[in-house]
Amino acid sequence: MLEVIKDLALLLILAGVCVIGAYILKAKKQEIRKIATDLIQKAEIAITGSGMGAEKKAKVIAQLQAMGIKVDAWLDTEIDTIVAYLNAKAGWLVGEAIDGVSDDTST
Repeated sequence: MLEVIKDLALLLILAGVCVIGAYILKAKKQEIRKIATDLIQKAEIAITGSGMGAEKKAKVIAQLQAMGIKVDAWLDTEIDTIVAYLNAKAGWLVGEAIDGVSDDTST
């Protein structure tokens, strides 16, 4: 009976470690998505012109790597997914909106 209790305790500890690991991994992926989205938006503003998607993506990847973030197949796909989402939702930030936000909130 004592052996069964030890085995159950060990399984509960292992399950807890897996849950914590999954939570940390999910949080890290969300952080990386946010960073990638910000860099994608900045590349969209910095590099203008039609058909420049590959150059923009290369710049985003280079910046991510410079930050110490490994760009693997998952992240490469996420970059494409983010761009497709922003294109579909017309979610691109406008340079003037970023730079020209008024500090006057009295109106």
